[in-house]
Amino acid sequence: MNPLKILIVCGVCASAALVGGCQRSDAAPGETKAPAADSAVVKVVVADVKETSYEDWGSYSADLRGIEDANLTAPFQGGRVNWIAPMGTRVKAGQPLCDIDSVKYEAALQAAMAQVEVAKGDLERARVNVEKGSLGRSVLDAANLGFQSARMNMASAQRGYEDCRCQAPFDGELVSRAIDRYQTVAPGMPTVRLSRMDKLEAVISIPETDAFSFSEGMKTEFRLLQGADRAYIGRLASIDRAIDPRSRTVTARIEIGNSSGQLKPGMVGRARILRKTYSKAIVVPATALLRLQSGVTVMVVENGIARQRKVEVGGTSEERTLISEGLKAGDKLVVSGGFQVTEGTKVSF
Repeated sequence: MNPLKILIVCGVCASAALVGGCQRSDAAPGETKAPAADSAVVKVVVADVKETSYEDWGSYSADLRGIEDANLTAPFQGGRVNWIAPMGTRVKAGQPLCDIDSVKYEAALQAAMAQVEVAKGDLERARVNVEKGSLGRSVLDAANLGFQSARMNMASAQRGYEDCRCQAPFDGELVSRAIDRYQTVAPGMPTVRLSRMDKLEAVISIPETDAFSFSEGMKTEFRLLQGADRAYIGRLASIDRAIDPRSRTVTARIEIGNSSGQLKPGMVGRARILRKTYSKAIVVPATALLRLQSGVTVMVVENGIARQRKVEVGGTSEERTLISEGLKAGDKLVVSGGFQVTEGTKVSF
């Protein structure tokens, strides 16, 4: 070999030793090699690994709506708004929240009800005559068809009358409206929104990978984006069994008590679901984790030397991470400075 080439190679290795030592050119991706024995000592922050209690929460974005929530619409012929209830009005099921040409729709309902009575009488007479043999079966079939048609018209008129009064389908509170008094509204136009306010529902989307670690009845918390210091306790009321093929998520609904009335439909925040509680667990700061191509690792110190450990992550909550495999109580974990050292680096703390 050319002596000059040997000198150049040795010079490169000597320089590399100052920054952590030479590595073999055939090192596998993500694999770290021991530095030269004369490596400089690196200062790191170390903490003793201890067993502690841990709550494994899943956290997701959520928006609120009433546990029962309905957007009502104008009747099938539209009309003029004669009256509308003030915002915040509380009603029982069946009570009105507006008046959209109610006289017209009430008259149509009464006419439809009368037509049902007439058709009912015709049907009874036809049945008697057919039983006597004075009329054929086709007459009874025609009378029955007329009776059913009258019933359908009455059902349509009943729906129109309910819509023209913005009739509440359940006990609730008027939380918003899309119409004003004296306005003429088109058929099917949104009118008012009614919500049940004593309990609210937070709707969340859970990634497919997390979905099957949850079940109905689990404890939950909801915090507003503003005012996150207060947690509203609830429970996981339902979780879909099917995955959305576009988003690869599952929709879940969290039931939250709202006796104080501070929460409103439409508010957004973060919802957490308690997956599991551990009495003894290995929990480390998230900053201690090193995410490499070969997997998640941490650095520990053994006799003043840095050692790389591959770990299995069990769950993450805020700034803490549950470690299911790879660490034990008593290990000295590098919690700061892990990226500055490699396997075999001399460290001090």
